[in-house]
Amino acid sequence: MTAVSTRPIGKREDGKQMVEAVIIADETPAELPITGDGISGMSVDDCFAPFSVLYVVGEAENKVYIANESGAFIAQ
Repeated sequence: MTAVSTRPIGKREDGKQMVEAVIIADETPAELPITGDGISGMSVDDCFAPFSVLYVVGEAENKVYIANESGAFIAQ
């Protein structure tokens, strides 16, 4: 997965940086990310801000995921 756009928007109480991100993936990840760990252009200390987008470019049942208020990606 690759972050093609990132914009820091603040810090959480646990010290992680909240990032508004657009992420591109070749295929649907086995586990949807909750931090930037394993994503090119992001860090393990980054977490997702609401409305961050994960887009799957390959064949997939769900191609678009949007982060909710807690930063968890939800299939659209």
